[in-house]
Amino acid sequence: MSNRSPAPPPETPAEAAYKLDRAVLRAIHTGQPVLFEGKQHHLRGMSTQVQGGGVSSVIYLMGDATPRQPSDITFVEQAE
Repeated sequence: MSNRSPAPPPETPAEAAYKLDRAVLRAIHTGQPVLFEGKQHHLRGMSTQVQGGGVSSVIYLMGDATPRQPSDITFVEQAE
């Protein structure tokens, strides 16, 4: 008989969205650069609203008033 603990349940879409929103907020507050369409940018802000029982987020890049989805960016790894 094995004493292994069961594998954690898979991440739900809501949990994944929450983690992404936290990462976006961290990038805004720390000035962490992000990649959008292969180019480095900084985030200017984030807007959220409740939609159909969930939360929808939109981000804005510095110098660009076009709303973007958080899933459209990639975080740049930074050495600590």
